[in-house]
Amino acid sequence: MAVKYKIGIWGQFGDGGPIADGQAVRTTIITNELIARYGKQNLYIVNTNGWKRKPFRFLYCTIKLLRQCQKVVIFPADNGFKIVVPLLSFFNKFHNRELYDVVIGGYLPDLLRYKPHYLKMLKKYDALFVQTLNLKKDLEDIGLNNIFILSNLKRLNTLQLCDIKINNDPYIRVCTMSRINDSKGIKDAFTAVKLANEVLGSVYIHLDVFGMVAPEYKEQFKRLLSDNSDFASYGGVIKYDKTVETLKDYFVMLFPTYYYGEGFPGNVVDAYNSGLPMIATDWKYNKEVIKDERNGILVKPHSTKQLSDALLMLYRNREFAYKIATNNIEDSNYYKPNIVLKEFYELIEKKYHSI
Repeated sequence: MAVKYKIGIWGQFGDGGPIADGQAVRTTIITNELIARYGKQNLYIVNTNGWKRKPFRFLYCTIKLLRQCQKVVIFPADNGFKIVVPLLSFFNKFHNRELYDVVIGGYLPDLLRYKPHYLKMLKKYDALFVQTLNLKKDLEDIGLNNIFILSNLKRLNTLQLCDIKINNDPYIRVCTMSRINDSKGIKDAFTAVKLANEVLGSVYIHLDVFGMVAPEYKEQFKRLLSDNSDFASYGGVIKYDKTVETLKDYFVMLFPTYYYGEGFPGNVVDAYNSGLPMIATDWKYNKEVIKDERNGILVKPHSTKQLSDALLMLYRNREFAYKIATNNIEDSNYYKPNIVLKEFYELIEKKYHSI
C-alpha cells in the first residue's frame, strides 16, 4: 500500500472527556504541535484508549500506521510499551519505516534492566526521546545510543513577573495537582498541612486537591476529605491548557510523589508558568527539574515532617517564597514548545524520508 501520511501517531488521548492524566496530556500537547506544523491531513492518529474492548481494530490500526505512514511516533507508558514495541518491531520488517518513541515518564531504565530483550528492539528505532538528562544517561549506560531529550512542554498564558507580589496574608491556600492516588503522596499532603496548622495554632493553611481520582482510591480519598474538611477540599480537574488561570492564586504546590514511573511531571511546568513554588520529594528525576531552593524545596519521600517543615519555612519567609516564584517564571521559558521541540523537528526532518 502506498504511503498516504507523513506521520503516524500512536498514543493514549483519553476517552473524549477532560484530559487529566500525564500520558494523555503529553501525547495530546505534542500531537497538537505536530498538527500545527505539518497539517492534520498529513497525520494518521491512533488513540489507544480502551483498546482492550476492540483488540482487532486496535491491531488493524497499528499495522496501518506502518503501511501508510512515512514515520511512526509512539507515546507509550510502561504497559503500552510492552505491547507496541514488539508489535512494531515485527511488522516493520516488512515496511522499513522510521520509528520514534516519545517515552512517557521514567519507567524505561528499570524495565530494561528487568527485561533486557527489549534492548535489541529499541536499538532499531531511529530515536527515543526522554524527558531528562539523567534519564538519558541511565538508558545510555544500559546500552542505547539513540537517546535524545524532549522535556515537558506546554502552551500556557504565563504569568508576568510584574504580577508576582509578596503574599503577606496570614491565610494561604496551597494545592496539589496530579493523579489522585496513593503513590502520588496525596495522603502525605493532607498530613503535612494538618501538622503545619497545628504548629500555627489554627487553620491558616487550606489545601485544594486537583486532578483525576484513581478508581481504586476513590473511597480512601473520600475519607480523607471528610476527616479533614476543616482545611481541605477537592477542586476537580483543571483543563490542561488553562492551569495558570487557577494556580496563580495559590501560595505553593505540594508534590510528595513516590510513583515508580515518575519522569518529568507536567505539573512542574504548570507551577513554573504560574509563579508557584514547589515542595516536592527528592524522588527519581525530580531534582533535575526542581532545583532545591531555586524552584522550591525538596524533601525526603514519605517524610510528612519534612514536608510540613518546608511549608512552614515558606509560610514564615515570604520574601524567599517570592524569590522562588520569580525564579520559576524565568525558568518557564525553557519549556516553551518552540524550544523543547527544536531538536525533535530537526531530527525527523533530516531523515532520509524528508517531510
